[in-house]
Amino acid sequence: MRVSVQWLRELLEISWDTEEIARRLTMGGIEVEAIEDAAPSFRGVVVAAVRSVAPHPQADKLRVAEVDAGDGRLRTIVCGADNLAAGQRVPLALPGALLPGEHCIATSVLRGISSEGMLCAAAELGLDDGSSGLLVLDADAPVGADLRAYLGLDDQILTLGITPNRGDALSVAGVARDLFALGAEALSLPTAAIPVPAWAIVRPGDVVPGNGGFAPHIAADAQNACRSYTALWIEGVLERLPDYLRERLRRAGQRCIHPVVDLLNLQMLETGQPLHAFDAETLQGNLTVRWAQIGETLDALDGRDLPLESDMLVIADDVGPVALAGIIGGRRTAVTAQTRSIVLESAFFQPGAIQGRARRLGLQTDAAMRFERGVDFTLGPAVATRTLQLFATLGMARLRTERSCTILGQLPEHQPIPLRRARLARILGMDYEDDVVEAALTRLGLHVNRVPDGWQAIPPSHRFDLRIEADLIEEVGRIHGYERLPAHRPEGILQPLPMKQGPQAATLRSVLQARDYHEVITYSFISRQAQNLFTPDADAPALLNPLSADLAVMRASLWPGLMQALQFNMKRQQERVRIFELGRVFSAHGQRLVLGGCIVGTADRESWAEPLRAVDFYDLKGDVSALLALWPGTDFTFRPLDAYPALHPGQAAEICVEDRRVGVLGAFHPTQAAEYGLDKSPFFFYLDVEWLGNLTSISRFSSLSPFPALRRDIALVIPNDILAGTVLDTMRAAASGIVRSITIFDRYQGSSLVAGTYSLAFALLLQDVGRTLTDTEVQAEMDRLLVAVRQLGSIELRA
Repeated sequence: MRVSVQWLRELLEISWDTEEIARRLTMGGIEVEAIEDAAPSFRGVVVAAVRSVAPHPQADKLRVAEVDAGDGRLRTIVCGADNLAAGQRVPLALPGALLPGEHCIATSVLRGISSEGMLCAAAELGLDDGSSGLLVLDADAPVGADLRAYLGLDDQILTLGITPNRGDALSVAGVARDLFALGAEALSLPTAAIPVPAWAIVRPGDVVPGNGGFAPHIAADAQNACRSYTALWIEGVLERLPDYLRERLRRAGQRCIHPVVDLLNLQMLETGQPLHAFDAETLQGNLTVRWAQIGETLDALDGRDLPLESDMLVIADDVGPVALAGIIGGRRTAVTAQTRSIVLESAFFQPGAIQGRARRLGLQTDAAMRFERGVDFTLGPAVATRTLQLFATLGMARLRTERSCTILGQLPEHQPIPLRRARLARILGMDYEDDVVEAALTRLGLHVNRVPDGWQAIPPSHRFDLRIEADLIEEVGRIHGYERLPAHRPEGILQPLPMKQGPQAATLRSVLQARDYHEVITYSFISRQAQNLFTPDADAPALLNPLSADLAVMRASLWPGLMQALQFNMKRQQERVRIFELGRVFSAHGQRLVLGGCIVGTADRESWAEPLRAVDFYDLKGDVSALLALWPGTDFTFRPLDAYPALHPGQAAEICVEDRRVGVLGAFHPTQAAEYGLDKSPFFFYLDVEWLGNLTSISRFSSLSPFPALRRDIALVIPNDILAGTVLDTMRAAASGIVRSITIFDRYQGSSLVAGTYSLAFALLLQDVGRTLTDTEVQAEMDRLLVAVRQLGSIELRA
């Protein structure tokens, strides 16, 4: 949210400079993300009056204007703006003026006519408000006045990061309230001295007196969702907002749409109360606040026809919905250039009746953002009154009291919240004087009463986030100052880990980091599309009120997040990516800690020592095997996977301990890789770290034999339907104690072998701890292993 410092100073008596305001807000929990000038530097620009306009004799697209710059003479200006007209007040850059971008203005000759300066558009002054042509000022703008002083451009804008729980701070008044609590001298809220409304205030179901044929009402089943609804019938509309209000709108990051809409947006920005205006002449019958009916649609202001559901609150006339309550209005009743009277709406909608509806329809509006977080439930009639006063002051507006009313239902009530002195001191680590606590809470607008063990405080109507004792403790801490909290060294007792416990997270991370992986942290929420691609049968919980469609379900796999991180890096010319994440995945039955990884690109970094090659399945398997080596007493088996979501059927394997799957690795399916915009398929793996953590991972020392070890190699011809892992496992199971290790060091398949076979070469290391082995013993062991593998099928020695 963008807030003008000048606007803040109108509501506060404050001596701090902008830097101090920003520091106090940030330390008070409202982060100031940026400070920027309201306008770039320029000089020599004044308010000028256009006295006459004539065509340029030598150019069809240029015109010659006579302008008064307030110095007693008329200046000739050549200008090409389409909206130039006599009688206007416009900015004039005099000769010698310096505009943004170091653009210096001088007297120039354009097609034979001398031009003594330049008439300026908003963009040329760095004041781009979305308009085209010259920046037209108010008709009573003082001629000759310096434009910076007239528009108050020597201002600064704070960009604030408002957290979701602080809906009360989504307004200039809300920020001013916080600054007052943080030490500003005085606070003057725009709705503090509003007179009693001149229109009828009735209860839901009551008859509106003297309604003149127009009587808004709230349906019985919608009265809990809409507790206050004000509808004012106002004759006459604004023709133009004054320059100072247009400038406020621009500095808040808004563009001018229509004077009525712009004024309502300004009121929302200042007070936090969203407002809406209907073109009164387009309404057909009365307005009703009710739930939508199945099959109804709304012709929304964004140009779409929105399908409505039965849990969506609408404002409807006798024909159908004209607005989605608290979110967006309809085109049929929108305010236009032909509008001559409006119905002003100022309501309080319960947050629960608005939350999630806008995102479900792919919308995000300023009104929805505020109503979802909670709007001051007492504010509606007061802001409507103030808006009516502004309409009357700025234009010729007249209230039709017989067609105006406030329907006031049972407003929410904030219950007293207990705050204990002992609990406050324990949580914040220091004792507070009673007066300090009471002053902090009172300046925040809470009604505070002392009780024997502390206080009871009733939150103001604008603070929906204050519900429990911890909330009050947080308020005392931030208002008194987080920087005043004492610093204590943490205390703890170091305990040895049980012997059975598996490798710690730090160990897993160090192994992967040593193998050139980088750790990433991704969101625990992903899109349904990604969930269906990577884990189509997952029963992970779906969010009832997701922030967006990309964050709709809780992840059942780490791979979707890793894929997003991979895409992000590859789009930034990072061709070699090796990343991993240690995080939790979710299902309907709970959550598990999982380690996932992803690699793509070259196997090694670029080097003169050897040529580059692309990573393959066996590179990833080597990395995973290095992790599995942390459990030296466990026998892990890699088994082919013919079908696994998102993986290539010929390059995928599962990792098993006995018959339990503890991990999967493989190549991403090329078709899916192309859909993700990748020209090469990455490789993924995951390990169920939570289950593996229960396995013994203790390495035990074995004494070294003083007797020599012997190596023997054996090459076997094996049918294609017998897996290499099966042969290796059989040999290891049949080996006696003198066989220290059996490893595969070569695989061959070619024309010299019988079709349908391949060759594996095994290296056997034999050694005894008590004596030197003889050739006869070694040969007997080799023969026994050969007999064992021949039980698998027609396996023979390779000649």
